[in-house]
Amino acid sequence: MRKFPDTFNLIIEQLKSNERSTPTLKELLSIYFETLAKIEDDNLQKKLLRELIERYVTLEKKVDILLKNTLPETIAEEIKYKGRFLPRPYRCTILFTDFVRFTKLVEQIQKEVLIDLLDIIFKGFDDLVPNLGGTKIKTMGDAYMAVFGAPIQYEDHAVMAVKAGLALQNFLSSFNKENKQSFQMRVGIHTGEIMGGVVGKERMQFDVFGDDVNIASRLESSGMAGEVNVSHTTYSLAKGYFEFIERGSLKNKADMKAYFVVKSI
Repeated sequence: MRKFPDTFNLIIEQLKSNERSTPTLKELLSIYFETLAKIEDDNLQKKLLRELIERYVTLEKKVDILLKNTLPETIAEEIKYKGRFLPRPYRCTILFTDFVRFTKLVEQIQKEVLIDLLDIIFKGFDDLVPNLGGTKIKTMGDAYMAVFGAPIQYEDHAVMAVKAGLALQNFLSSFNKENKQSFQMRVGIHTGEIMGGVVGKERMQFDVFGDDVNIASRLESSGMAGEVNVSHTTYSLAKGYFEFIERGSLKNKADMKAYFVVKSI
């Protein structure tokens, strides 16, 4: 707010410019208080505008964090600025995991304890997968799904997916030793063509679709506890980085060979 002398002198100058050169005290006080009110109102508006901007920025940050916790960052950014994420094709590598004899575990372990254990395991997976270039898609009960090479595309996604498969098995083995548990897991991996898009309204989710997703799921279900089972396509792309052992073909898919990963070369 202006100091009294500055405001008062301004009023006097304004009055002198009028035809009446001798204002009364009542007129002076009236003009003075009207001017003060306008100045105060201007300051109040500026203050309210600052508060509104600060609240908007805070809300935008919260929405941004929520989006990026729910969706991959590149997708969240596209939705934020374009309003939606259009479905698109990807060539990528799909990974599935599933626990062996999980129904028996449910019978043996208290449900609250089992959920806590799964929470620890899946949080560990959540840390490993993005560090190896993968994107978590979802968990489905005791199953875990991730893709490599989507939505951010890169060349060696098959290699990174196999590395992740081995890392997840190693993580589970260490978890069992530390927690005196006996979780056993199958891992299935396949490389192919999929469509990726965002589905849902209340809880948006990046998901992938296509026959190659189903093949990756079949490789998991036809695998063995403690092993990483990969398709011939994934094997062809990653054979220079790992040692494999051929294990026959998928059931009802005579032309689709499968391989267990033995170790990194």
